[in-house]
Amino acid sequence: MRKHTVKQKLTQSIIFLILLVMAVSFLYPIFFMGINSFKTKSEYRKGPFALPQSLDVNNYYLLIRNFKILDAFLNTFIIAICSVLVSVLLAVFASYAFAKLRFKGRTFVYLFIISTMFIPAQVTMIPLYYMMSNIHLNNTLISVIIAYVATSLPGTILLMTTSFSGISDEMIEAATIDGAGYFKIVRKVVVPMGMAVIAINIIFNFLGASNDLFTPMILIQKMEKRTVMVALASLMNARGGDPAYQLAGLTFSALPPLLVYIVFSRFIVKGITVGSIK
Repeated sequence: MRKHTVKQKLTQSIIFLILLVMAVSFLYPIFFMGINSFKTKSEYRKGPFALPQSLDVNNYYLLIRNFKILDAFLNTFIIAICSVLVSVLLAVFASYAFAKLRFKGRTFVYLFIISTMFIPAQVTMIPLYYMMSNIHLNNTLISVIIAYVATSLPGTILLMTTSFSGISDEMIEAATIDGAGYFKIVRKVVVPMGMAVIAINIIFNFLGASNDLFTPMILIQKMEKRTVMVALASLMNARGGDPAYQLAGLTFSALPPLLVYIVFSRFIVKGITVGSIK
C-alpha cells in the first residue's frame, strides 16, 4: 500500500512538472512581449531580457494616435463577434439535427459538409474574391464575415455533432412528451448539456477570426477597414527597426483573445459539470 502511495505521488509530481514547463513555455512569450513593450528603442537594445526601468506607455500612445490601432481593433471585433455568433448558432441547430434526428440523406449531407474542411483556403480564395466582387461586397466587413462563417462552420458542426450524440435520448423524449418543440429542446436541453463544446468552439472561432491575416488582406484593401493582423503586418514593415514598438502592437493584439478565453473558460467547466450531473 505504501509503495503504491509513493508511486502515485511520484507520478503526480512528474505530471505537475510537465504541466509547469508547458505553462512557462506558453506564458513566457506573452511576458516577454509585455515587459519590452514598455521600453524605448535604445533600452530594448541594451537589455531585451531585463525588466523595464520605467513603465513608458509612449509606444501604446503612438499606436493609438498615429497608427489608428483602435479602429483596426473595432473592425476585428465586429468581424470576429459576428462570424462567431452566426457560425455557432447555425452549428447548434445543424449539429442537433445530425446527431439526434433521422431523415433521408442525413449521412450524405453531414459527410459532404465535413469534407469541405479538407479544401485548402488558398484554393477557394480566388473564386471567393470574384464572387464578392460580383455581388459588390469587396472592401466590406461583411465579405470577411461570410468567409469566416463558411470556413469555420464544418469544423464547428463536426465537434458539436460528436458532443451532442452523447446526450441521452430519454431526456429528449421526456422533453417531447412535455410538449417541447424543436427549438425549445435545443434551448432547454441541448445548449445546457453541450455548453462545454459550445464554449470551446466560441474560443477557437474567435481566435481564428481575430488572428487571421490572409482573408482580410485579400478581401479588404481600404486602410480604414483593415483588421488588427493587417495593421500589424503594416507595422512590421513600417517600423522594422523598432522592436519595442512592434512588441507593443503584438501585446495589444494578444489581449482580446486572452480576454475571450478567460470569459468562456468557466463555461467549459460549467458545461462539463452539467453534463456529469445529468
